[in-house]
Amino acid sequence: MSGNNAPAAAGTITQADHDAAVTSAETKGHAAGVTAENKRLSTALGADGVKGDGGRMAAALDLAGKSPAMSGEDVAAFVVANVAASKPTAGATAYEQSRVAAAGLAQPAPKRAEGGSINWAEFRAKKQPAR
Repeated sequence: MSGNNAPAAAGTITQADHDAAVTSAETKGHAAGVTAENKRLSTALGADGVKGDGGRMAAALDLAGKSPAMSGEDVAAFVVANVAASKPTAGATAYEQSRVAAAGLAQPAPKRAEGGSINWAEFRAKKQPAR
């Protein structure tokens, strides 16, 4: 075909129609591929035994990226069978307690009143002025 958009003979397709069909097919194919890959990764990372375990999630993501032919279920099954579960970390309560303890270390000591006791009301007022 020549590059012009001259009327096509019966039973043939114009270059413009061909280009539009190719563009449409590429767009639809790309969207379908993205959807399939998102589902595969969601399946691998959200599987029981993987979800919530940082070490296993990292292994599943790495394996899924390096083995695009494996299904999400296969990736998850392989990871659960071959990667040890991470030890549970201290919960949010323990973290909060350690954070509060560390923050207290960074506070300047309050001035003592004449009797040797700390005037906590005055100290708090200076640290947290009224809004």
